[in-house]
Amino acid sequence: MIDKQMVLGLIERKQEGGYWDFKEQWHDNKASLLHDIICLANNLEKRDAYLIIGVKDGDYSIVGVNVSDANRKNTQELTDFLRTKNFVGSTRPMVKVENITLDDGKVLDVVIIEESKNTSFTLSADYRE
Repeated sequence: MIDKQMVLGLIERKQEGGYWDFKEQWHDNKASLLHDIICLANNLEKRDAYLIIGVKDGDYSIVGVNVSDANRKNTQELTDFLRTKNFVGSTRPMVKVENITLDDGKVLDVVIIEESKNTSFTLSADYRE
């Protein structure tokens, strides 16, 4: 289970880092989503990485996700999406999606990209949506 205080601590830094990134909403472009996952999976800190969705770029305010967003993914949907991509050596990042409900009722989705000894992840063919 994701540590809520750790995620809030990353948001309070008001900057993105080597193993965390913020998005205001789920990607409507799957190629951009794939790019973000691969970049985070290849982080130099050699640790789990976090794509935190529901945080506004620029001022890092928490806006929450639209729970009815058609682009929103759960763990199974994201895993299935990655499974269909051509990765070198057929080794893919392991991901899961967890949700955090804040005291004000806003929901953050956190894509956790698990640390792997199999980095660097690279596609064997370009992916365009």
